[in-house]
Amino acid sequence: MNLKERVMNQLEGKSVDMTPVGCTTTYGMVDLMKKCNAERPFADTDPDAMATLALAGELAGFEMVKAMGWDITPISEAFGCGLGIPQIDLQYCIKVHPYAESLEGLEYPSDFLDRGRFPVYKKQFEILKKKVGGQKAIFGESEGAFTCAANLVSTENMMRWTFKRVKDVEKVLEVTKLAMIDVINFAFENGADYYVMAEPTSGPALMSPRMFKKFCVPVLTEIAAKANGPLVLHICGNTDMIIPLMCETGVKGISIEEDANMKEAVKIAHENGVRVFGNVATATTLFMGTPEESYKESFAALENGTDFLCPGCGIAPGSPLENVLQLKKARDDYFK
Repeated sequence: MNLKERVMNQLEGKSVDMTPVGCTTTYGMVDLMKKCNAERPFADTDPDAMATLALAGELAGFEMVKAMGWDITPISEAFGCGLGIPQIDLQYCIKVHPYAESLEGLEYPSDFLDRGRFPVYKKQFEILKKKVGGQKAIFGESEGAFTCAANLVSTENMMRWTFKRVKDVEKVLEVTKLAMIDVINFAFENGADYYVMAEPTSGPALMSPRMFKKFCVPVLTEIAAKANGPLVLHICGNTDMIIPLMCETGVKGISIEEDANMKEAVKIAHENGVRVFGNVATATTLFMGTPEESYKESFAALENGTDFLCPGCGIAPGSPLENVLQLKKARDDYFK
């Protein structure tokens, strides 16, 4: 069983020799950039540097390869969001919300996949396919439709509008949903084996489960139904209250942070034919903790039944590589 077979069999609920190790979202660590000589911001826009850093995940013990850059802004950027200037230890972030004042002119353009960094991503996929072939799973990732919508109008507006301007929320989501479907299928057409939708803005810290069910579940369900491959849904924070709703959308996997109950999430997910990614803490353990703490938390995630041993979210750029390596060490020891 090669690494790709291990990952894809696990995602499909088939038998595997051991739990795959990797990162569900982004792993643009400074330590990795230095080791492979592919540093941000060059690795944010150059396909060769982007691919080099993606393949360097092997140095962290990861068994899957990330395509499509080191942030969750590409769809928003292509819609016109202004981005901050990245540094080696700072990824792209949203600085300008183009439709915060008015939705006039908001539409899904026919040339969307020619905008922003998507042409660069296409070249990166070509490089990754040549390098790893059928040996490792390649995944695409971006912000999800709801998070993209919030980027376009601002998170504050989006949350307020879910109560006061429902039609406007639906209008924005209709546009970002169309983009999401096309971007996902663009990734599959160019070599992705699965796709991760990062939806930090739709988590319980910002939205009630009732609002998540009303606004997010229908959109996610339609996206999953029209995707040409398996999807993984990542939501930040304590997602215990919405795990059943996440699993009902048609995604093949869910990604959860350390605040969520892994045992309970696995139980609910498996009843729905869904696999779980997570949930070693990124902001605390992997970033500021010790290797011993990282190992202990990784081992606990395995004991609690995680299907993919991964950080609970994107790895902070300054995280020590030695801490991240403890995931694979814990997995190998667990299966001895």
